[in-house]
Amino acid sequence: MVRNERLYIGVVAMLALASCSSGTAVPTAETPRPMPVVEARDEPTTADGVFTLAQAERGAQLFTSTCSECHDQADWTESGFKGRWEDQSVFQLWYYINDRMPYDDPWSLTRQQVTDALVYILSLNGLPAGNTELATDDDSIDDYWIKWSP
Repeated sequence: MVRNERLYIGVVAMLALASCSSGTAVPTAETPRPMPVVEARDEPTTADGVFTLAQAERGAQLFTSTCSECHDQADWTESGFKGRWEDQSVFQLWYYINDRMPYDDPWSLTRQQVTDALVYILSLNGLPAGNTELATDDDSIDDYWIKWSP
C-alpha cells in the first residue's frame, strides 16, 4: 500500500512540474481575469426600445433610495463608462451591477431591482423606451447588445 501511495505522489509531482515547465501561466486568486471582449453581432440592441418608461421610473426610485449614496447620474453617462460598455452584452452590465452593487452589500438587490437600475442607466443615456419591459431572466437580458446611440 505504501508503495502505491509513493507512486501516486510521484506521478502527481511529475504532472505538476510538467505543467510548470510548459510556460503556460495558471491563473491564481491574485491574477485578475479580464472580462472577455465579445463582438457585437447583427442582433437587437439597447437602441431598439428594450424597456418601458415605468421600468425606468422604478430604476430612478432605486437610484434615489440606494445608488445615490455612492453614485451620481454623471457616473453612468460619462464617456469612460459608455466606452467601457459599448458593444458589450446587456447581460455583462447587468451581472456587473448584480455582482458588485451596492458596494457595502453586493448581491442584496433582487433581479427586478438590478434590471430596473440597468434600465435607468439606459434611459439616462437617452435610449428610447419601448412597449415591453426588459425581462429579468438571463436569456432575455442576454438578447441585447449595448449601443448608446439610437
